[in-house]
Order: sequence, then C-alpha cells, then structure tokens
Amino acid sequence: MRLKNWQLPLALVLFMTGILLMSVLQVLHNQDETPAQEKNHNLVAMIKRQEKELNNLEKSIDTRRVSLDKYQKSLSSGQLETENLQYQLDQLKMLSGVSDVEGPGITVILDDNKKGYEVAKSKNPEANAQDYLIHDKHLLYIVYELRVGGAEAISINKQRITASSDIRCIGTMIQVNTKGLAPPYVINAIGDSSRMASVLENTDSQYNILKMAGYPVQIEKHDKVVIGSYKGSYQFSYAQPKEEQ
Repeated sequence: MRLKNWQLPLALVLFMTGILLMSVLQVLHNQDETPAQEKNHNLVAMIKRQEKELNNLEKSIDTRRVSLDKYQKSLSSGQLETENLQYQLDQLKMLSGVSDVEGPGITVILDDNKKGYEVAKSKNPEANAQDYLIHDKHLLYIVYELRVGGAEAISINKQRITASSDIRCIGTMIQVNTKGLAPPYVINAIGDSSRMASVLENTDSQYNILKMAGYPVQIEKHDKVVIGSYKGSYQFSYAQPKEEQ
C-alpha cells in the first residue's frame, strides 16, 4: 500500500510532538520530585549528624564516668586514710593523757591513819605523826601496782598521771603535776576492775600493807570512771626528733 503525500509529514510531526511531550513530562516529573528528594537528603544528613553527636556524647559520658569512679575511689581512700590517722591521733592523745577518757575501772581511797596516831600518842607522847601519814612513796607504789594490773588511765585527786608526772612530798602535802594535794587521796583508774583490785589486794602490795597497818583505805569498782585530761604542758629543751638517714 502506497502512502499518500500528506501522511508521511503528519507522521513525522506526530512523532516529534510525542518526543517533545515526553520530554516535557519528564522535566515536570523531575521538578516535582526534586524538593522531596532534597528534603529526604537533608533529613538523612541530619540523622547522621545526630548519630555522630550521640556517639561523641556517649564517649564523653564514658570518659567522665571513668574519671568519676577514679575520683570516688581516691576520695574513699583519702577518707579511710584520714579516719585511720584520726584514730591513731586519738590513741596517742589517750596514751599521752591530753584527752578526757572514760570506761570501767576502780576508785582507790587513801587517808592518813589519824586513829592509829592517836592510839600511839596515848601510849607514847613522843610518837611521830609522820609515821601515820600517806606519803608520796605510797602513791607511787600504788600507781605502779595499778599499771601492773593493766590500768590504761590513772588520776589522783583529778590530776592525770602521765609518764612525766611528778609525785613528791612538799611539807604536809603531796605534789602531783606541780599541784599540792591534801588527803584523802582519791585514785581513779580505768581498766579491768577485777584484775586491778586483785593486784592491789595481793599480800605484798602497798595497798594491803596500808590496810593491815590500820590506814582507812578502800577499793570501789565502777562500771564507768571518768578521768580528765592532763592539764600540764609538754616542753622539750634538748630532745629533738631523730632525722631519718
């Protein structure tokens, strides 16, 4: 079949028109999708940035957590060390007598043998009154015996006895820690009350010798004895801490 003269040009025109129409539709389609695609791209980029920031934040939190754990351990260690040092300081204070202490113990009361002197004087006017008084040696022996019995703290008439305490007679009085004391002498001691009393009541003890000689002496056991701190001062004129080699 032969084409007519007008059919070929018309076919070409329709073909070109179709191509142009397809091009236009493609352009319009691309223009419609571009904003959505751009929005999607921006959203994906934002999510990726947030994920990266979140990862960085998690790493920072982990780092800070490790630092916090180290700080807490250091603080805990320092606190334990401080508590240990405080405990040692408290022990040294008690040993040196510069802090008040309390605990179970005994009270020993000593007084001059006035009745014994009166009886002796009635028999012999020249009887010596000094032989019926409590002297410094009596207190020294009893303090020693209390320490043998395990006394952890001792006082005489509220004067704390320490390693540097001085006990000596000054006329009719006894001086303890530079303070003159008069009878009766009240000795407080903290420790095992039964053990200390047993040592004092031993046959050869100074306490028992005074008791057998008629001195008015007695021992009292207590669940709680309070002993004040040493009121004197520690001064060293010659002794110095030894330097470490």
